[in-house]
Amino acid sequence: MRLQLAGIALLLCGGIASGQEINVVVAYHSQTGNTEKMAAAIAEGARGEGVTVVLKKVAALAQADLEKADAVALGSPVHMGDAAVEVRRTLVDWAYEFGFWRSRGLENKVCAVFATGAAPSNGKEFTMLSMALGMLQFGMVLVTPYGGLGASATTGIPEHEKGVGAHELEEARKLGARMVAVARRMKE
Repeated sequence: MRLQLAGIALLLCGGIASGQEINVVVAYHSQTGNTEKMAAAIAEGARGEGVTVVLKKVAALAQADLEKADAVALGSPVHMGDAAVEVRRTLVDWAYEFGFWRSRGLENKVCAVFATGAAPSNGKEFTMLSMALGMLQFGMVLVTPYGGLGASATTGIPEHEKGVGAHELEEARKLGARMVAVARRMKE
């Protein structure tokens, strides 16, 4: 009886409903460490009671990580106005090597994107759009921050602090939290 009351109290207070464990994967490619900082902030924002977060470079990502995931964030630095070749290759691997194109194994999973680039108009939106398009091809459900396509950071202009700024890390944390909130609602 006490356990039932505790469960009801958790539900009423916005706690975890039974069976609402959320698995999040944050996958990224990073050369200078800036995209890795954004990935860590997204993972931090996603963490909470009843949430398991896997934070990995795209090269280390396993098929099982994606199969278990309820939400997947994918990040890249800008390379020539697009996602890094390692990230583009990852999306192809998900389709064919992991078999998600035929199996539809990523369908209806929440996804989000993030990018870093040196200058304000360095191609971050194109990079995020490119990754989002790849994920949408799998039937995933794109979650965005309010007013943007994904979380992004401008990392190399002298007018700002070099690297990822505090406000950009906060945007990434909010995106991580929103991914979990949407994934939780989709599991209801």
